Amino acid sequence: MVKVEEGGGDSRGEWIHQEITTFFETDWKLWGNDTSNYSQSGWDDLEAGHYEFPFALKFPNVNYPPSMEEPSGFAIRYIWTAQADGPALQSGTKSREYITPYRPIIISTPDKEWVYKSTLMKDKKHAIAEVQAKLYKQSYCPDEPFEMQLNLTSLHADAKILSIDYKFRKHHEGKMLVQQGTAFREHIRTVIHGSVPISSTSSHPSSLISETVRFDVPTRLVSPSFTTRHTRVHYGLQFIITIEQGHLFKNNHIVEFSIPLIIANLPHDHLLRIPDLTAIQNYRDSKECPLFFDSGLEEPPEPQGLPSDLLGPLTAALIPSPPQNEEPPSYFSLPNLPPQLELRKERKERTVYLTRPAKGAYHAGEIMEAAIIPGLFDEDW
Repeated sequence: MVKVEEGGGDSRGEWIHQEITTFFETDWKLWGNDTSNYSQSGWDDLEAGHYEFPFALKFPNVNYPPSMEEPSGFAIRYIWTAQADGPALQSGTKSREYITPYRPIIISTPDKEWVYKSTLMKDKKHAIAEVQAKLYKQSYCPDEPFEMQLNLTSLHADAKILSIDYKFRKHHEGKMLVQQGTAFREHIRTVIHGSVPISSTSSHPSSLISETVRFDVPTRLVSPSFTTRHTRVHYGLQFIITIEQGHLFKNNHIVEFSIPLIIANLPHDHLLRIPDLTAIQNYRDSKECPLFFDSGLEEPPEPQGLPSDLLGPLTAALIPSPPQNEEPPSYFSLPNLPPQLELRKERKERTVYLTRPAKGAYHAGEIMEAAIIPGLFDEDW
């Protein structure tokens, strides 16, 4: 959901554009009669009291997007509700929504050293220092130790490095296509911040700094790097360097640079330890959805039926070709498919688009106006 300024002349004003995408929706009847496509459904009385209806739910071997609530107007939520249907198609009672955090299973890359290099600029015009950072991995997992070697070299004889601070930051980004182009929102959350002590035993403390940066990647607020059609979550390690320059009249300059990092949630050595891990699919490539089943079972029953992709060719193969000069069969004379060839329940993604004036709209005051990239209509990141 984004708030943008649109229109021209007297009609110009703020509008809210909202897009609601449901990745999947699955349900299960815990008590009562099953509904039928060819018959009305009866009902049973349930006396007032306390009842418990145990159930189990299993997610398929599919990575759905991780839960997120930022930036403002963009959210991914996995919601539970319970509903008691009313008799004779009357309205029933629905519980409040319960939100469950979800994180996909993503394996880290193999350990591989790499070097980040950059030239730090003063006033975006003059080079003031060179940075070289050696990292021992390309991706990290929560609860893992992070370590890197940071080398800073001043490019001026009258400059010395006073302090080094760092921030491990999580970037939440959201975008949506609007009439003018692409509306973009970003929220940056600082997960960890600290400083790098500058060793006084260094041979050239003012012009050459070589220090080790260490911290543990936390579990709180850290979900895997992930992209969807409208959102992206990625990470970076930002450094803020304070450099003093001058002899008689000294000035302090603050320069920054950021090292990109990838976050997974399982180390690479788990690749051979967890069964069927390599069979995990991205949600865009799979029609499987979570399944409810009896809590007395350890695993849900095997799904019955065929994927929709195979149903069309099989149905056509089962229908015999009519003889020449003979009328084709009527609608009700088509052969019924055997149960094992029926269509299985699949995930159906649906999207609803809403547009309304921002004036007087619900939560309009909490949504910041999005930045517009004019003329850009590309949904890829």
